[in-house]
Amino acid sequence: MEVVKKIVMKKISEVKPYVRNPRKNDKTVDLLVSVIPVVGFNVPLVIDKSGVIVKGHARYAAAIRLGMTEIPCVITDADEEKIKLDRLTDNKISEFSEWISEDLLHEVDMLNLDFDFDLEALGFPALEDFDLPGFPSEEENETEEARRARYAEYLEKTAQEEAKNTAITTQAQIDKAKAAASDYAEKPAKYFKVVCEQCGKVMFIKEGDAVFVGKE
Repeated sequence: MEVVKKIVMKKISEVKPYVRNPRKNDKTVDLLVSVIPVVGFNVPLVIDKSGVIVKGHARYAAAIRLGMTEIPCVITDADEEKIKLDRLTDNKISEFSEWISEDLLHEVDMLNLDFDFDLEALGFPALEDFDLPGFPSEEENETEEARRARYAEYLEKTAQEEAKNTAITTQAQIDKAKAAASDYAEKPAKYFKVVCEQCGKVMFIKEGDAVFVGKE
């Protein structure tokens, strides 16, 4: 198994795209051009000994459009067959990942950017468009009993994950981890759907946030 040990800087002119790259990534490049200046170019390309790209065609194209003259690279020693397999699997494996809607909602909600950035351009839904199982509807709010049950489920899930991470195998150990999780776990936030009477905009307000109603 090959393990990356070194990242080298290569001139753009020293790196070459793979001529039979089976992915069309124009949209990805457009998005990377907007993201990289904000978060940085922090994922190196993988190239072979001849400088041909194994992984990173979209980042390579974005670097050119951003006017970069050098890019970080990892040079693989793999043979041609393994390189082909690496190139294909890298493009395909990510398609098997799925978003956990409730966790994604919290991550988006907690993102406090001090600059203008359009998350929806990356395909993330607006807060009001999240489709969450068991989410309180506009007509009815979640009952206290349902909230307690959801919180208990959250603690159980946390304990099970903790058990897997620390090789816990007995029920007693799982119960102990669950008790420990309850000491620091944050209660899942409760959201209310609100429609502005003036503009009709739909918003989700987290429980505990201040909401002012009425005219100034």
